[in-house]
Amino acid sequence: MKDRLLERLPGTRTATDEVRGAAAPVGLVPRVSGFYQEWITEMKKVTWPGRKDTLSSTAVVIVVVLIIVAFLGLVDFALGRITQSILSF
Repeated sequence: MKDRLLERLPGTRTATDEVRGAAAPVGLVPRVSGFYQEWITEMKKVTWPGRKDTLSSTAVVIVVVLIIVAFLGLVDFALGRITQSILSF
């Protein structure tokens, strides 16, 4: 019974797992070729954004970055003034 329980645990291998598995390509060239073929197949499935979506997303990113830059600039200025006033005593 213990053997049957161990066979059902995730991550445990049985003799039938080795028989069922597909043979992996052996050399570097077949592996790279297989990777390239899979990459092509996956890229065909991608829905790419249109020009309008890309421009609006880019504008949002630029605005958010400018807001963060302004905030960090103000924090830096304030902390610099605080540090300068503490050290001037």
